[in-house]
Amino acid sequence: MAKSIVIVATLDTRGDEVRFLEEVIEKRGHTPIVIDAGVMGAPLFAGDFPRERVAEIGGKSLEELVEAAASGADRYEATRVMIEGVEKIARELLAAGKLDGIMSLGGSTGATLGASAMKALPVGVPKLIVTTFMQNAPVADADITVMQTPVDLVGLNKIVKKTLSNAAGAVMGMAEQELPQSDQKTLVGITALGVTTPAVQKVIARLEKRGYDSIVFHAKTTELDRLVKGGVIDAIVDLTSFETVPMVLYPDEFVQMLVGTPEVRRTRLDSANERGLPQIIAPGGLDMHIFPGSGIDSVPSEYQDRAWTMHGENIVLFRTSKEEMVKIALSIAERANKATGPVAIIIPLRGFSEASKKGGPLHDPEADRAFIDTLKQNLENRIKVADIDCHINDDEFADLVETTFNEMMSARR
Repeated sequence: MAKSIVIVATLDTRGDEVRFLEEVIEKRGHTPIVIDAGVMGAPLFAGDFPRERVAEIGGKSLEELVEAAASGADRYEATRVMIEGVEKIARELLAAGKLDGIMSLGGSTGATLGASAMKALPVGVPKLIVTTFMQNAPVADADITVMQTPVDLVGLNKIVKKTLSNAAGAVMGMAEQELPQSDQKTLVGITALGVTTPAVQKVIARLEKRGYDSIVFHAKTTELDRLVKGGVIDAIVDLTSFETVPMVLYPDEFVQMLVGTPEVRRTRLDSANERGLPQIIAPGGLDMHIFPGSGIDSVPSEYQDRAWTMHGENIVLFRTSKEEMVKIALSIAERANKATGPVAIIIPLRGFSEASKKGGPLHDPEADRAFIDTLKQNLENRIKVADIDCHINDDEFADLVETTFNEMMSARR
């Protein structure tokens, strides 16, 4: 079956190269779709999405961008507008079934344009950047393949032609490759921490026996959100909702220090609510704060009177208080109440992590009870809540997760 391969480039500087790519793709029986992201200079040809259209979709006219550049404006503004236009076009083409693979070519600006558009697309869509500046390709942790060209992409000499042929072959090969039907199982996103690893492993084993695939996310749900938005994830087992602790309790500067980026998120898994995915929520890890350090003296002074323990040599765990557990419960109840799909909450009464089981350093039944009571009082009646008299890492807990999850999925068939 013919595939649609989108090419993002500036047709004033890369027009000949794009024409060559079009020919290679067409000879293979596929359809090239060209997006011209250039601003200055005259394009060799208009492309399927001319630069005027790209700029308009990005929020400004091409004339405005050209005039601004001529008057000495920062090039970044024009690049930002064209990036916005390319992103929107790529998403629309994908939604219309007209994007089976995407590639870009150019220097640092071409790599930036391509990477931005590609990051707007779901995981699994074939993505390839051909660039002369591999070290400047801003792919981060996205599933983007980068091919570095050994020479500049100027002129169709035999090295450039071979490089472009290889690139076209790579993206077409990816687009042609499809998973066997037997591998297209329901994919479940599961959240984890070291202190809930036994529970995660047991749940995965049980779900696999039921025919489900699982993918695990450690502590952070940023990537899980992206996969949910892209339609890759079919259901959520939020077994370790620890991430709620810093989101609800910490000031911005603490969050920035812990995640190492300027971003401060105060919500999590809204994507699952919006898409109506089945969700199981458990309080894994809510019984602790996690800070880097070598002992209780390493954490902020206001926390130093807490029960604490070491998790390895450089991580300090210290107990969440009764008052904090109330705030956390309110946040989780608010999130569950917003869900548009089926939600169940499973609460292990004998501890939410390895550190808080009976006899453990963070054992505090009174604080746990404050969480449970507050949560129940603030959940809508439609939300199923199940208490179970065991620890989160016990077999009985995994058994209940398995049974509850399978009931939720069966009801949707």
